[in-house]
Amino acid sequence: MDKELSNYIKYCLGYVRITREKTAVAQQKYSVNLPTEYFELVGLLNGDTDGNVGELINLETFYKYDPKKVPKEEKEDYEKEKSFANKIEDIYNKYRNDQFTKQIVLNFGYFEVELPIEENGALDSEEDEEEIKEIKTKTDRYPLFSLPIKIEKEITKSGVGKYHVYAVDPEVQVNIGVLESILGDDLYFQLLDEMGKYEIDGKFILPITDLDIFKEIWHKIKAQLKHTEANFDEDSFSLTEIKIALSPKANYFLAEDLAKLSKLTEEELSKTALTSWIKNDELNIETETPHEKDLYFPFLYDQSQLATLSIIANKSAIIQGPPGTGKSETISNILCHLAATGNRVLFVSQKAQALKVVKDKLKKLNIKYLFGYLPNPNSAQIGEDDEADGIVPQLASIDTYIQDLKSWKPRNPVIDQVIGKRDEFRQNLNEAVETQRKYYALHQELLGLKEYDIEISDFHCFAKSFSSAEWTEIKNTKFEIERLGKTIKKYERSEERKHFEKLFSSLDFNNTHHAEEIEKIKNDIEKTGYDRHSKIFRKINNTSRSFRLGKVFSKLPREIADEINKIQESDSTRNEQAKYLGALYNHCFYYENINHLENNEEKLRQKLSVCGVSDEEFDLLDQKIDNSTANNLDNIKGSILRVQEIKAELIELSKTESANRINSALHTAEKERSQRVAVYIQNIINRSLLDKYEKNITVKRIIGRIQRAFGKSRKAFKTFDKLRNDPDHFNAALDIIPIWIMELDDASRLLPLQASMFDYVILDEASQCNIAYTLPTMFRADRALFVGDKEQMRDSTIMFKSNRIFEELAHRYQIPDERQIKAAGTSVQSLLHIADNLKFKTRMLRYHYRSPAELIGFSNENFYHKNLVPLNSNYLTYKDTNRIIVVHEIKSDWKEEISDNVNIAEVKGILELFKELRADEKYKNKSIGILSFFNAQATEIRKVFTEAGLKEENDNYKVSIIEGIQGDEKDIIIYSFVIRNADQKKRYNPLTGEGGDIRADINKGRVNVAFSRARMQVHCFVSMPLSDVPERIWIKKYLEYAKENGEVAFDSLDLKPFDSYFEEDFYRTVKTGLGKGYKIQNQIESCGFKIDFVISNTNTGKRIAIECDGPCHFKDEIDEAYGIHIESDEQRQRVLESAGWRFCRIKYADWIDDKFDRNTVTETIADLLK
Repeated sequence: MDKELSNYIKYCLGYVRITREKTAVAQQKYSVNLPTEYFELVGLLNGDTDGNVGELINLETFYKYDPKKVPKEEKEDYEKEKSFANKIEDIYNKYRNDQFTKQIVLNFGYFEVELPIEENGALDSEEDEEEIKEIKTKTDRYPLFSLPIKIEKEITKSGVGKYHVYAVDPEVQVNIGVLESILGDDLYFQLLDEMGKYEIDGKFILPITDLDIFKEIWHKIKAQLKHTEANFDEDSFSLTEIKIALSPKANYFLAEDLAKLSKLTEEELSKTALTSWIKNDELNIETETPHEKDLYFPFLYDQSQLATLSIIANKSAIIQGPPGTGKSETISNILCHLAATGNRVLFVSQKAQALKVVKDKLKKLNIKYLFGYLPNPNSAQIGEDDEADGIVPQLASIDTYIQDLKSWKPRNPVIDQVIGKRDEFRQNLNEAVETQRKYYALHQELLGLKEYDIEISDFHCFAKSFSSAEWTEIKNTKFEIERLGKTIKKYERSEERKHFEKLFSSLDFNNTHHAEEIEKIKNDIEKTGYDRHSKIFRKINNTSRSFRLGKVFSKLPREIADEINKIQESDSTRNEQAKYLGALYNHCFYYENINHLENNEEKLRQKLSVCGVSDEEFDLLDQKIDNSTANNLDNIKGSILRVQEIKAELIELSKTESANRINSALHTAEKERSQRVAVYIQNIINRSLLDKYEKNITVKRIIGRIQRAFGKSRKAFKTFDKLRNDPDHFNAALDIIPIWIMELDDASRLLPLQASMFDYVILDEASQCNIAYTLPTMFRADRALFVGDKEQMRDSTIMFKSNRIFEELAHRYQIPDERQIKAAGTSVQSLLHIADNLKFKTRMLRYHYRSPAELIGFSNENFYHKNLVPLNSNYLTYKDTNRIIVVHEIKSDWKEEISDNVNIAEVKGILELFKELRADEKYKNKSIGILSFFNAQATEIRKVFTEAGLKEENDNYKVSIIEGIQGDEKDIIIYSFVIRNADQKKRYNPLTGEGGDIRADINKGRVNVAFSRARMQVHCFVSMPLSDVPERIWIKKYLEYAKENGEVAFDSLDLKPFDSYFEEDFYRTVKTGLGKGYKIQNQIESCGFKIDFVISNTNTGKRIAIECDGPCHFKDEIDEAYGIHIESDEQRQRVLESAGWRFCRIKYADWIDDKFDRNTVTETIADLLK
C-alpha cells in the first residue's frame, strides 16, 4: 500500500507501452514509402523552418502528362507515380476527414531488430496462444525519427495537383519509447538521459543541416541494444527509408514524463493532485457558491454553471458538459475566477479546437497578460491569428507595457456597486411589468364601473359629507327653488304685478316682509268686513278694525296702509276688498318669494360645496340615486369614489419607466459588471507585473532571452521549444501570467516536471483522454478539474479485441477494478469514466443553448434521460415544410455506384441542396456541416464539391466524418447515411449500439456526437424507405425520431385565441401597419413559456418577441415539466433571451392612451427587424 500511487503510475506506463505498439501498427495501415527519387529529406529538414514553404514530392512524369498524352516509353513510370499519388491522396483525404484525432507524420531512420517472444505472450494480445508457442522470435521494425507534417495540394493553372510537404513542428521526435520494453528500465533511462542532452543542445530542432546526427543517435542506441537479447547489425538501420503515415495523434512527450514519474518516490508524488486516484482525502468537499461581489465570472452564466464553483476545492472533480451547455463559457469563467483569487492555472486538452475556443473567449476580455497561450502548429485548427495570440509575441512586447504601467493608476472597479445597480434594474424591470399588469387589472375594473365615472369637484368633501340626509335636503332645496322659480315667473307675467308696481313705484319691496300683515288684514275683512252702503257703519267697522289691528297696520309702509284704508273706505263689497287685498298679498309675497329663492339658492350652494359637488354633478348623482334606498346610495357613492381612486392610480402608474429602457439599462449593467471584473483582474496582473517583473532582474533576463529568440523566428511554439530545458524559464513567466493554455502533450514538452507548479489543472474533453496521459499534468498541479461528457465519443484511435492483456497488467500492479483501464464491452476507457467510477464530486451543466428542443431531443432522450433543458428557440424551417429535420429519400442509380461505402446519388443530392440553400438569402451566411460515418463517402463529397468550384475555407462549410466534428457545431448539418439496402447492415456495425458488439459504448458516443452538432436545421439523405432500414441500428432510431419530431408548430400562421382584447387590438394594428414582408404569430411556445407575439421579417429571417404587458402573469404559462423554475418576470425574460430572443414590450398604459400614436409601435418593430 505504501507504493499504491507509484504502482498506479507504472500500471499506466504499461498501458502506454502496449498502445505504442498498436500505434505503430496503425501507422503501417495508412502509410506509403517515399522513395528518395521523389523526395529530399534534407530539403525538408534544412528548408523553411517556419513552415511557410513546402518540399515538393516530385512525381515528375505524373505531373507532366495528362493520361492520354503519356508517351509509351514513360507509361510505366507514369503508372508507378500515379499509384503513389493515389496513396498520398488517400492519406490526404482521410486526414482532412478527421483532423481532430489524426496527424500525418514523416517517419525516417527505420531500424529492425529480431526479438525472442515472451512465453506468456503478454506483449502481443492479438495472437492466439497456440501461435505464440510455435513462434520463437519475431522481427520488429520501427522508425527512430518522426516529424509531424502537413500535405498541401497545389492545383496549377494546367489542372495538375502537386503535393508539397510542410513541417508543422519545429522539432524532430526521437521514438526511443518503442525501445523501452526491449531495453528494460535501466538501459532505457540511461538512453533517455542521453537524448535529453541532445534536446538541451537543440540538436533536434529545425533547421538540421547535417544528417549525420541521426546516425550518431543510432550508434547510441546500438550501444544499449547490445546489452539485450535483440539481434541486429549495421544494416539494421536505414536513414534513406522514409514513409508518410496517417496515425493517431502521438503523445510522445507525455510518455516520457510518465516514465520519469514512475521513478519518483511516493512522498514526491503525494503532494499533488495525483492522490485523487488512490485516496479519498479532499474528494467530498462542497462549499457555498460565492456571493456575487466575490464572484469573478466575466461572462454570462446560469445556475448550473455557477454551481461548479461549489466543488472546485476538491483534489479532483468533474464538470459534466453535454453538447451545447456552455462548457467553454464555464471553463472561461472558472479560469478568470481562479486567476482573480490568486491561483495559477494550467488549462489543457488533447483537442486544439477546445483550447482555441476558450482562448478566443478570454481574448475578448482584453486583459493584458491574463493567459499564456502556446498553440501547437501541428494542429490543423491553428492559424496565423492563433500564433499571434501566443504567449511569445506577448512577452516580446512586455517592456513597452511595463513602461506604460509606471504611470498607471489603478481604478477601483467597485464590483459590488454595479451588482447593486444591476439588481436594482432587475427589480425595476419586475416592477415595470407588474405595474402594467396592475394597470390592466385596474383599467378592467374601471371599465366595469363606467356608469359611475362621474366628475366630482371635490372628492375629499364628497367622500366626507355626502350622505343620504344631505342628498335629501339638497334634493328638497332644489325642489323648493324650482317651485319658487315657477311661482315668481308666473306672477311676473301677471297684470296685477304691473298694477302694483305702478301704484307703489316709490316703494322698494326687496327684502321686505309685508305679506303676513296684509294677509291678517285680508282675513279680518273676510270675517268682519262691512257689506252695506252706509258710510257711517262702514267707518265704524273700519275704525274698529284699525283699533283691533293697529299693530299690524303700524308695520306696513304708509303707502300700503293708505291703499288698504282707501279700499276699506270705498263703497265695495267685503269680497271685493278681500280679493284686492289678496292681490296685494301676492305682490308682497312675490318679493318675499324672491328672498326665499335667493336664500334657498345660497343654501343649495353651501350644501353642494360641503358635499363637494356642483349643481350639474348633483343632478347626475341624483339620477343614479333617485328612488333608491340609503344603502344603495352608499354603494353608489363607493363606486364613484372607487372610479376616481382608480383613475388617480392609473395616472401614477402610467408614469412608470418603460420596461424596454430598463432592460436596456440592465444589459448595460451586466456588461459593465463584466468589464469591472476584467478591470479587477487586470489590476491584479498589473501589480504582479510591476512587482515581479520590474523588480526581478532574473525574470527580466529570462524574458529577454525569449524576446531575442522570438526575433529570430515568429513561431511562438518554436521559440518556447528552444527554452524549455531550463525550468527557470517557465517559472519566470509563470510568476507573472496566471493562466496557461496548451495541448496536453505540449504541457509535457514545454513545462518542467515539477510537483504542484500550478494550483489547478483543468482538462477539457476528458471523455476522449486516457487517464495514463493525464498523470504528468496532474503531478504539476495541486488540484484537478475534469471537464467533458462521458456520453460523447471516447478516444477510439487505439482499439483492442480483448481485455486480457490489461487484466494481466492490472493484476501485476494490484489495481482495483474501478481504477482499471479497460477496452472491451461496456467497461470504462476514458479518464472521465474512471473518475466517475470513483465517485468524484460532479456538477452537470443542464441548460442546452445550441439548438432547439427538437434538434437536441434525440440525444436528450437516448443519452441524458431528458435531464437537458433546451434554451434555444432559434428556428429556421426548411421552405414551407415547417420542418427543421428534413429527410431526403434518394433513388440510387446502380450504374453510377462504385462502392458499398460510397453513395453517388446522395453526393449529388447533397450538392444540389447546398446550392439551393446558398441561393436563399436566409442561408447565405449560415455555416454548413456535411457528415458521413464513412471516410470514403466524405472523401467523395469533398471531391465533388471541389470539382464544383467550392472550397471549405471560402464557402463556409465542412465535410467530415463523425470523429472530425466533436467539439464543433454548425448552423445546418447534412447527413449522408449511404446505406442502400438491408443487406448492407454489416456496414453499419459502427452504429449498432444495441447488439452487444465490442464497440457499443464507443459507438453510442459517436452517435450522440453525430446527432447533436446542428444549431438550426438538419437534413438526412437516405437511399431507402424508412420501413426498409434495418432494425437495431441507430440510423433507424434517428429517422423514426426525425419523422415524429422534425416538424415544428413554430412557423404556423394559424392564430391562436388571444388572451385579451389588448392583444387582439395590437394584432390588427400591427398587421395593417407592417403590411407585406412580415410574419406575425401569436402564443409562441419557447422554453416552457408562451410569448404573446413573434414578428419575423420574411426576407431576412430576423425576428423579435413582443410582449403585451398587462393581461397575464408569467405563472399562468409555466410548464413545470420543462425543468425551468423562475420566480419573476425578469428571470423569465432572462431565460428567453438566453434562448436567442430579443424583446420589445408594449405598455398597456400607452396603448389605451388617446394621446399615444400607435404607429410608433409599428415603426419601432420595423426598425428592429431591418
